[in-house]
Amino acid sequence: MAITITNPNTQIRLPSQYSMTSVVLSTTLHKTELDISQLVVDINIFESVLGDVLSGNITIRDTENYISTFPICGYETVSLQFSARTEDKRDSFSVSFRVYSITNVIEITGGGKTYRLELISPEFLTTSEMLVSRAFQSQTASQIVNTLWKDTIQSEKPLKIEETSGLLDVVIPSWKPLKTLKWLCGRAMSVDREGSNYFFYETLDGFNFVSLETLVADIDDTEIITYYYGTRDMPSRTGGPTPTAAYTVTDIQVDSSFDLIQNLSLGMYSNTMIEHDIVKREYKINRFDYEKSFDKYEHLEDWSFLHGDDDTFKEVYDSRKFLVPSSRDSSKKERTIQARVSQLQQINTYKITLTLPGNIATRAGDVVYLYYPAKSSEGVEDHLMSGHYLVLSVKNNMSMTSHQTTIEIVKDSYFKEIPIRG
Repeated sequence: MAITITNPNTQIRLPSQYSMTSVVLSTTLHKTELDISQLVVDINIFESVLGDVLSGNITIRDTENYISTFPICGYETVSLQFSARTEDKRDSFSVSFRVYSITNVIEITGGGKTYRLELISPEFLTTSEMLVSRAFQSQTASQIVNTLWKDTIQSEKPLKIEETSGLLDVVIPSWKPLKTLKWLCGRAMSVDREGSNYFFYETLDGFNFVSLETLVADIDDTEIITYYYGTRDMPSRTGGPTPTAAYTVTDIQVDSSFDLIQNLSLGMYSNTMIEHDIVKREYKINRFDYEKSFDKYEHLEDWSFLHGDDDTFKEVYDSRKFLVPSSRDSSKKERTIQARVSQLQQINTYKITLTLPGNIATRAGDVVYLYYPAKSSEGVEDHLMSGHYLVLSVKNNMSMTSHQTTIEIVKDSYFKEIPIRG
């Protein structure tokens, strides 16, 4: 059962208060199951908005030579069962992986060996055996995704699909199903939002085909987690209970802040698309401007990365150009190409890695708030570092006695306007 936290600010998860119920190894070669819970050194589970499926690994200390006697040779499934305690109840979740490789085999002095089982979602292996050769006429991207999920992938896991607009006429030329779904992400346009930046990814709760704007829209601070760094004073941002050590950032790493050269070359600030019709010998020019269109799209915060009083990076339309043929379908390339490349680079601008006390409830695609105090004034937040962030990826590292969560977070805007010193 997938874990659900209805209100993390009122059900504060205690750090490292979880138990590993069971780790069971099964195989298609025979009916015997092997509980390897006592052999586990540590477990890592990875999920990412930019990935397709869940992955992970388990480090095993094997003194009984199960690697040869069970044996472990590529036909195995690992089923993990965990529970975690909140202040007033215990939540549980389970997940299964296929073993696709064994790495880091090390002989132990005195007998036995340690090794790492590399894990992947079963859907990845089953779809690797499939090819999609099929035409879809006058269908939306979400309809095509739904058809592929039911007819081809046939997974029992839930799939959350955000409805799309625009009719597509496409022929899938013998592609793997997951590649097809990723390709459709670049052709999908939201019904309710202006953007077209869709992601297909898996979390511990299931699969998702949703837009970036839906992930960051309609933020309710009473329903998201606030993490605190570099301060003993942890005021509640919602008027609820004072947060505990479960919300303290134990380590922070700023992976990227801004890169003007990359932003310009990738067309984040501005770009131009020339769409040509070779039959009619016609063309039209579309120009995208990040600053002028900022309010059209959903963002994590209200202030753009550009200051309104400086025109240095505004209307730089020649920084990147696209030359594309016109098409018969109803896709709007100014949305699926121009806005998409800008939005992708926006969430690639500020990227931070946080190390936290273990929190199984955090998912890729969640929105969190980082409280980062200004060094100069007590009780004041840093205007560049603080604010709402999208969780891009999550790594849960667990052993029999400890649990640590590492999240990669990104943002596409500032929570305050860039200050100007007089």
